[in-house]
Parts: sequence; C-alpha cells; structure tokens
Amino acid sequence: MTTAESIPSPSVRVAGSMPRSLLWWSIAALVIYLALDLARSLIAHFGYANPASTWQPDPAQYSDVEWPPTAMVPAGASNGRRVYLENCAICHGPDGRGNGAAAPSMRPPPRDFTTAAFKYKSTPHDAAPTTADVRKVVADGLAASAMPFFRDVLTPAEIDDVVGYVEALRATPAPQAAPVVVPQRPPVTAAGLAHGEQLYREQGCANCHGADLRGGAAMTDALGQPVSSRDLTAPWSFRGGARPEDVFLRLTTGLGTSPMPSFADLPASDRWDLVAFLEARRRAAPGEPGGVLAGPGQSQDALARGRYLVRAGMCGLCHTEVSVKGIYRDEQYLAGGTRVGAHPQGVFISRNLTSDPDTGLGRWSEQQIVRAIRDGRTDDGRLLNVFSMPWVFLHNISQTDAMAIARYLKTLPAVHNQIPAPLHFGAIESFFSKLWSSDLFLGRPPSITYATGSFANFKGPDLARIQGTLVAAQWMVLALWVALLSWLVPLQRWAPLGRRRWTGVLGCSFGLVIYSTPILGVLPAEMLSQQALGAVPRPDVSALPPERVALVERGRYLFTNASCVFCHQPNGGGGLKLSGLPGTLFTANISSDPSAGIGTWSDAQIGRAIRSGVSRNGRPLYWQGMPWDHFSNFDEEDVMALTAYLRLLPPVPEKVPAYRPPSPDDCAVYTAWTSPNAAEGCR
Repeated sequence: MTTAESIPSPSVRVAGSMPRSLLWWSIAALVIYLALDLARSLIAHFGYANPASTWQPDPAQYSDVEWPPTAMVPAGASNGRRVYLENCAICHGPDGRGNGAAAPSMRPPPRDFTTAAFKYKSTPHDAAPTTADVRKVVADGLAASAMPFFRDVLTPAEIDDVVGYVEALRATPAPQAAPVVVPQRPPVTAAGLAHGEQLYREQGCANCHGADLRGGAAMTDALGQPVSSRDLTAPWSFRGGARPEDVFLRLTTGLGTSPMPSFADLPASDRWDLVAFLEARRRAAPGEPGGVLAGPGQSQDALARGRYLVRAGMCGLCHTEVSVKGIYRDEQYLAGGTRVGAHPQGVFISRNLTSDPDTGLGRWSEQQIVRAIRDGRTDDGRLLNVFSMPWVFLHNISQTDAMAIARYLKTLPAVHNQIPAPLHFGAIESFFSKLWSSDLFLGRPPSITYATGSFANFKGPDLARIQGTLVAAQWMVLALWVALLSWLVPLQRWAPLGRRRWTGVLGCSFGLVIYSTPILGVLPAEMLSQQALGAVPRPDVSALPPERVALVERGRYLFTNASCVFCHQPNGGGGLKLSGLPGTLFTANISSDPSAGIGTWSDAQIGRAIRSGVSRNGRPLYWQGMPWDHFSNFDEEDVMALTAYLRLLPPVPEKVPAYRPPSPDDCAVYTAWTSPNAAEGCR
C-alpha cells in the first residue's frame, strides 16, 4: 500500500528530472515573456506606420520636379525648354519663378526669371540685362555660389537656346539700355587710395560691409529674402568677378534687388578710387603664402558662426519635414518630425530643434545642446542612438563651433511640434538581429529609412509608454520565475554549479541584456567616435607650406564633421546604395583615384558638385542623395579646404555602380544602406 511518505514532493526531482510544476511554470513564463516581447516588436514595426500630417507646398511657392529631370521634358519640347528642364528647373522651378524643389535650403534663393531683376549684368541699375549678360552667367556661372558653370557640359548652341528660353520667361517688362562703358582705369596713387577710403566711409559702405570690410551682416533684400553682405577682403568670393573692371561695373550697376545700391552718380574717377581701395585691402587667399582661414566658419560672432554652420551643414536633412516629392518645409525649418527607421536599433522621430519651450530646445541651456551635439546626451542624461542622431561624427567638432551652433538654435523661431518618443524592438528580435549584423559591436542596421511627412503631434496612445509597461511586465515575469525557481528547487541542488559558474552565468545573462538594448549607453563617447572615425585618412602634409597645411586640416575637419564620411565612408570610396523616389543611386567614390574617383576632376568641377549638384558629366545629383542644396551655403574658403583634402585622399580603385532611373520595384520609403556589402533589398 502506498503511503503519503512515498509520494514525491513537487520540490524534489525524481531521478534527477525537473519537477513537473516547475517545468509547467517555466513554460508558462516563457510563453508570457515571448508574447510581451512580440507585442513590443509589433508596436515598433507598425506603431508609426503613417505620418500625422503631410505637407504639400503651393506650386507658386515650391514646385515639384520629376526625377531624373529628363522625365519632365514633354514630347515636342523646344531645345531651349529641354535644356532648361533638365538643368535649371531643380532650382529655378519649371516655370522659372525661383520655386524649384531644391530652393528652400538655398540662401539666397534662386533667381525668379519672370521678373526683370538680374544682379550680375552690364546694363544700368533699372535696365534689363543683355543677352550676353545672361549667356555669360549660364556659361561661366557665378563664383562662390550655387549657380554652376555649364560651359563644359552644354554645347554653345544649347547655351544659346536655353538663354533664349530664359529671356522669354520674363513677364515683367524692363527698359532696354546699352551696356555700361567701363572707362580706362587711371594709375593708382596714394592720394587715390586715401580718397577711396574716404569714399568708403562717406558713402555708407561700412554700414553693411563693416569698418573692416569683412561683411557678413544678415540682411534682407527687396523681396524679403535673407542675404549676407559680402566680405570685400575676399575677392575670390565676388560672384560677378574680381577683376578691377568687374568691381567697377558692380559699383556702377548695383546688384538688382539686393541692398547693394548703384553708385553711378559718382564720377568715374571716384569709382576707380573705391576699386583701388578695395584692392589694397585684399587679403591673401587661404593656402597662399600669408593666407589664413577667415571665412564665416571662423567668425568671432558666435551667432553668425552658428547660423553659417547650421545652414551649410546637414541638420536640415533630418530635422525638417519633407513633402512626398522631397521638398523641405522651410517655414518649419528644424522643427523635426521625420521618421527614421533603423532596425534593429529602433524607430525614431527627429527632434524639434527650434526654441519652443515645450516641444523644442527652449528650456535647454547652450551647454546641454553642446553635450547633445558632441556626446549624444540629452538634457536628462540619456544617450541618443547613434543611428538616429549621428553624434559620433560630430564628437570631434570644436567646443567653439558647438557652442555657436547651440546659440543659433536658441534663436530659431519657435514651432510647437510635439515629437513622440522612440520605439524599440523586442529583446529577442534586437539580440538576434544585432548578432547577425555586419557590425557586432554597434549592431549596425543594414539600412536606414527616411519617411516623408510629419510624424510630430502623433494622435493616438503613447506607444513608447505602452512599450515601457511591456518591458516592466517582462521583468516581472522573470522575477516571479526566479522566485518560483528558488522556492521549488532547494538551494543545495544548485550548489554543484559552484560560485565561479554562477558568476559566469550571471555575467553572460547581464551581457545579453545589455547587448539587446537599443543603445550602448555605458560606453564613452570617445570610444564610439573613434570606432566611426578612426579610419579617416590623415594625409602626409610634411612637405606642404603651413598655409596649405591649415587648408588641408580644415578640409579634413569638414569631411568628418559635415558628415561626408557618413555617406562616402572614411576612405571616400562611397558605394552605399540609396533607393526611393529618385530611383536607385550609389554614393560617389570621391577618393583621388583617377578612374574610379575624382582624381582627374578640376577644382572647379569638384566645387560645382559640392555646391550645385552637377556632376563632371553634367548629370544633376539628387539633392537628398547628395545634399548640395544645404552645401550651397558653404563659403568659398570651406569649399577650397574640402577640395584640398579630397585631393589627398588615398586612391580607392573600386568603381561604384551606375545610377538607375526610377522603377516600380524601388523602395517605397527612401532607404539608405550603411555598407556596400549590405546593398540588398527593394531592387
């Protein structure tokens, strides 16, 4: 007869097996844990599926363009219209109003061809430009500006045809006049120089350009658009040319709608004295003997410096809402709201960087903003994910520059844009996705997506809080299971594992938990930045003069901190795939290789690609693939510096794949791959 003593207790294993109750409790705990984890992943995958709102600009403000621009050319179009739509409409708009899709980021904005306003011409102030004036600008471009030269990519006949087309767009009549005759220049004398300096003061030139002639004053033109006064000590930045005859002409004709007036009422001898005075105050160009870097990026005015660094950088690329066709909503500049998908790291909504106190940076101190820029720490000390905000590329930005950026951001007009918190995938999905990543250390996402529309002011439940509740529930399940385990299984049965083994088990468990989290918050910023930027080349400059060394070092600083390395890789070899609205393209090889890279490009062609989005062969570059619309705001000195550094990048012989026009199997959401080896999917 069976006695009570012979019945096994649930806390005692039979023949070394696990107690049945513990087995069933363990299975139940596992099922609940996995269900909670799956719920976390489903929320991350589908929680921010659709934007809260989608903005579409009035075509009179900014007009959509098709990509590639050849797709906009209708059958039977004239040659002039074809050339215009393929090369000019991106900035100036399909109807020539200066309302192109890339225009919102450009300062000053592109010219409106329907008016008679034309800055760089040979005719009197209120007169229309001559055909030769327009042709010169098309062929030669405007120095130190986003207006590129086309003399090497368009035939003379094509230039003539597009000039005729542009002139026909003019809807506002203007008087015709003969070109200004530039008289012969008199000899330069000490008296003439002194008189020129006196005229500079008496004519009010210093009101805009400063007593030191350095310019940089933030102003508005007659159309209400922001402009900046020219640095008169830097003739390489004179858009209409730096020859004495060019400067005389600018003094005579003025600059159209800009604050620069005409001084035609001054005697020609006075204008020549002003030209002589400006010549005498010219400083040596960066890289030349005695030259120093002294552009807006080195301004002692922190606000001016910050404005320049932000406008010429890539902040607006993620922190400004875009329309379905990729047009930036400039009235909400840097107000955030873009959805950034970086599996397995998470789903992020770009932050509101305006001065709004409730949803932006209004209550942040400048030092807190600096910390976020350089170290990725928010105002409450949390670490920003490196794949949502690439602060690892900005970690080495100087304290002075970071503080200037912070000061400018604090002045941005407040936009109330509530940004929802990030969503993260379940622990199991995060762990195994990172384990299979090409970068085990950081768990690099194979691709990053950038959705159109605004995901700010999300209407619905607080998904991030729900995920937090699910995480808490998972920890509770684990805690209850461990408590049950310790209750059902006597301690002595675990003793054989030993202290060392238990330490190893706990250590591995803790490591798994840390690795499955979306960010490696315990690691120092310096370590993560070194991981990203350690391979950026440092060219041998020992044989260069000090002025040239300073130029190259500035170029390397820009290469890393303007995030060129983010797309073109540390060695400049490029090859990263992007797919979406513009089709499928690959970031360029910008190393010095003469065949695969830009080794045979001229300095002017490199500068044109950076600031105007025109490749050496004339192909327009998509402004969100190569953000030249932002880079159009680069000062000429920084373009010179970046070019000098690119010249010294070691050659990378790998050619990147050719551009592929849009097709039905391109990515529905604009997608950027993070390494050439991960270029799979969509198409």
